[in-house]
Amino acid sequence: MMVADCELAARLQEEDIGELSIEEKSRLFMNKRKKHFVRLRAKKIRSKPPTKAQKRNQMCTYLKNMAKYKHNQLKSKSFEEIQMLFNNTRKWIEAFVLMDIELVKDSEKSSEGSEKAVEGSEKAKKGSSKRAGSNLEQGDTKRPRTGMSTPIDLSNVLALAIPSN
Repeated sequence: MMVADCELAARLQEEDIGELSIEEKSRLFMNKRKKHFVRLRAKKIRSKPPTKAQKRNQMCTYLKNMAKYKHNQLKSKSFEEIQMLFNNTRKWIEAFVLMDIELVKDSEKSSEGSEKAVEGSEKAKKGSSKRAGSNLEQGDTKRPRTGMSTPIDLSNVLALAIPSN
């Protein structure tokens, strides 16, 4: 519906332009041309790199929000000092690793080591003593308690119950 309205408006505008005089057509053309050059100028201004003052202001804002610096701490510093603080803060934040990511990596390494371990060792059967994020949702693996402590093979029971003659 919206597209149909736009098409109808464009068609009506074309018909109106066809009925206009030469002076009105030239005026519309000049207005369109001016708007085009205004858009080009705005695009050129946006594509320019920021000035040194703008860059300093952006870095100060980043340091206030991310590194908890105060305005009074930053206003007496030079551009180079602020840039050094900014670079150090960015490196510090980029190097940050979440704790659960480290646990998952550690558990992957330990599971690889446990596969290579001797099969008879208890550590190879248990795996890592640390819990990883993927292993947190494991269910209870214990069997429910019954009257018997160990499973009995039925063929042995039948052989014992029925004496052979």
